[in-house]
Amino acid sequence: MKTYIAGAFCFSAIILSGCVFGTPAEQEISEKLEAAVAAEEGYVSAQNDLRELETEEQQLYDEIMSYSMEEFEQINSLADEALSNLNEREEKLSEERAAIESSEEEFAGVADLTADLDSEDLKQHVDSMIETMNNRYLAHDELSSAYETGIDLNRELYQLLKNEELQLEELEGQITSVNEQNAVIIEANSAFNDLTNKYNELKAEFYDMAELNTEE
Repeated sequence: MKTYIAGAFCFSAIILSGCVFGTPAEQEISEKLEAAVAAEEGYVSAQNDLRELETEEQQLYDEIMSYSMEEFEQINSLADEALSNLNEREEKLSEERAAIESSEEEFAGVADLTADLDSEDLKQHVDSMIETMNNRYLAHDELSSAYETGIDLNRELYQLLKNEELQLEELEGQITSVNEQNAVIIEANSAFNDLTNKYNELKAEFYDMAELNTEE
């Protein structure tokens, strides 16, 4: 049986806050933080679309598996639909990567502002934020690469299903490869979410330490 990442492939997003007061350096850092959040709006949208597409692909796969090879015409048609679904998911993955890259560009300016902070404790805290966020960006690189590999393996699966001479052993081997990659994706997604949650905590603490008023 082919397992799925739909549902398990949930995600965490960085939290938007609006700052009102603070020193000039603190306000500038806050503006960079919120610009990085705003840049990820496309990421959230792409994630929602990906989950819908994953559910659709699951339904197509289940329908394919309900047919026997004597009903190859139906299998072939559904496999084509699944391949089209995978192409759409690649496009959404590209949108997601572009949003994260844009966020990373916005966030890069935070490091240049750290030296202007008056408090050493606050400087150290911002350094921790920077380290966590940079690790988060790296974790997303790993997640998106794993997801892309998953798409490639699923594409191979549906191309196999379009072969009327397909042997059961070959099909089972490909399904195993897909399932193993899905496990890698889920693990990478969990690591990304953990870093996102950690960053959100550090960000909230930054506002508290800087005594910035925020509006959620």
